[in-house]
Amino acid sequence: MENLLFIKSEIIIFLLSLLYIIYYLWTKLYNLYFKFRNIVKPQTIKNRKSALNKVSLNNKNNWKNTVNKIILSDNQKQELSDLLAKVKTNSSKWYFDTAKNLIVEWLSIDKYNKELNLQLGLIYEKEKNYSNAEYIYKELLDNYNWDYIIMKNLWYILAIQDKLTESLIIYELLHKKKKFDNEVIEIISDLSFTLKNYKKALKFINLYLSSKPRNIDKLWMKAISLDELWNYNESIDIYKRILELQPYNTKAKENLEFVKEKIKKEKINNEKDSK
Repeated sequence: MENLLFIKSEIIIFLLSLLYIIYYLWTKLYNLYFKFRNIVKPQTIKNRKSALNKVSLNNKNNWKNTVNKIILSDNQKQELSDLLAKVKTNSSKWYFDTAKNLIVEWLSIDKYNKELNLQLGLIYEKEKNYSNAEYIYKELLDNYNWDYIIMKNLWYILAIQDKLTESLIIYELLHKKKKFDNEVIEIISDLSFTLKNYKKALKFINLYLSSKPRNIDKLWMKAISLDELWNYNESIDIYKRILELQPYNTKAKENLEFVKEKIKKEKINNEKDSK
């Protein structure tokens, strides 16, 4: 009899454990499903059925000229700090809807809070919903007088969407604010070069090389830009410089000879024209 009771209790414990394992696995799979669903097919602000719709992000008039009107008490500042910590934790765990609902709680008090809106933009970046992130960063810039961090975030979003011309405009504005930021200078040179604006590219490549004169990538871009602008002799000098730094760079040797041939042909053509 005692053995029978023991067996029954063991069976009950086993079944309860099994049910717990099934429940645990189901919850994990459920959470994973929604994480991947957001990555593969992110929803827009308008279509997402969440508390975020309570804040009208599409009414641009409501976003203007009210940035500094909210003065927070010490208690509110602490509450905001705690809420930001929760937002970042949920976002890092991919609980994006939870993070956004937390953000909306505070946006109803302080709609133009920079930190919360930046976090909202970052969440949309993670969801690959770049158009929403772009909109938020542009509105933040309008309210925060071209803030440096917001501009860098906006540039990243524009670059991801292959909006290189807009990206270049943003980074040129950044350069005006921080003349000696090498990261900004490098990106402007890269964007200008990609857009085949070789004159502008040269300007920023030279700025970059003034602090990093041995950078092969920028020397290479400079040589090609000079070549494209028909400054063949200067282009030859840069290829020679590359070969000083990398004597076995066969591509630089080939390009050097190619430019020399261009000069010869140009000279022959000029002599023919003069006759």
